[in-house]
Amino acid sequence: MSGRPVQVARLVRRWAALLERDRQDALTESTSDLAWQAGFCEGLRHAQHVIRNGS
Repeated sequence: MSGRPVQVARLVRRWAALLERDRQDALTESTSDLAWQAGFCEGLRHAQHVIRNGS
């Protein structure tokens, strides 16, 4: 494997990890709008899926 694909793979893993951290932070944040919180977290989870799988 050449250097470029390895760099891209690292970037994808890092980006997905950052999204997971943001999702966990959002889940623990107190809010009165649970529907918004659930939608936000689901959006982050979907973004992780797209980053990892391409669709």
